Amino acid sequence: MKKKLFAVLSALTVCVSGAAFAAPQTTFQEGAVQVDVGAWNPKSDIGDFSSDSNWNFQGGITYGLTDDVAIQYQYAGLKTDVNGYDATTGNQQEVNLLYSLNDNVAAYAGYNRIENEWDHHGSTTNNVLQVGLIGKAPLADNLDLYGKVGVGTKNTTTWEAGLSYGVTPDLDINAGYRYVDTEGRHGNDPSVTYKGFVTGISYRFGGF
Repeated sequence: MKKKLFAVLSALTVCVSGAAFAAPQTTFQEGAVQVDVGAWNPKSDIGDFSSDSNWNFQGGITYGLTDDVAIQYQYAGLKTDVNGYDATTGNQQEVNLLYSLNDNVAAYAGYNRIENEWDHHGSTTNNVLQVGLIGKAPLADNLDLYGKVGVGTKNTTTWEAGLSYGVTPDLDINAGYRYVDTEGRHGNDPSVTYKGFVTGISYRFGGF
């Protein structure tokens, strides 16, 4: 299943243009929807333990409430393995309110639910309140450098950086790197870190 998912995403990017998780938005339109579909291959680090990377589905949807404000839901799998066996099997789900500061910068605040599950070693769910910034900078025609950074409760830090290519005004393909660090099973335990490459497409439609 994981190989099929990666193959489909790779084929989509090749067919669309050749470059691929959606670049975070910094501008919005009332009534407009952006759908993000992609994958990432996180590895997990917990103290001295490190897992192998594993491809996971990730995706999201953003809806413009006004021309400056949007609401967003995002999902990312956190499954990793060691020697072919599950190491972690959790997921991350976010609901954020975003505000466009200008064409290239947006701020966000919201809720981030990080479910950490260790094979045969229990689980913990971190309910995180977070704030952050999103930025982008044009590098060439239709090509942007993007970045997103957030901090939250439960000693949580997240960031993502990468490149976004606009195939059309409504379709982007993106590639980047993502990092998530959050509290372990107990407050004094080593933190849990997930990091890996992201790839995907974004499609926008609608609007008033």
